[in-house]
Amino acid sequence: MYKTILCAIEASLEGKKVLAKASQLAEYFGSKLIVINVLPYTLLPKDYQKAMQDDISPKIKKIAAPFGISEKNCLIKVGKPYDVICKVANRKKVDLIVIGTHSKKGLHAAIGSTATGVSNNAKCDVTLFRI
Repeated sequence: MYKTILCAIEASLEGKKVLAKASQLAEYFGSKLIVINVLPYTLLPKDYQKAMQDDISPKIKKIAAPFGISEKNCLIKVGKPYDVICKVANRKKVDLIVIGTHSKKGLHAAIGSTATGVSNNAKCDVTLFRI
């Protein structure tokens, strides 16, 4: 059903929890699993953005490694998170995007701005996991 799953995470315990659930889905469907982390720092100088990418990359790879995800399937991007996630999903022909949501007050806060943007703009299925 799903050939390729894109899991958007942060370098945190919550990100690891979301990735664990995405990994279970990938295993169930026999899907390729790609991990993406998007740094929302587009107004910073390019060299600083690069330094931030270099800093976060090993953290994301460390989270992904126990799930058997290769380094080439760990993407670190800079930009508006929901926009970058949707563009990568289109480019990689993703069938399902998995993303975590935060439990706060109010509809926008309950789902989260990135999760809302992805669910409203993705051209594929989106699964939200509450973290």
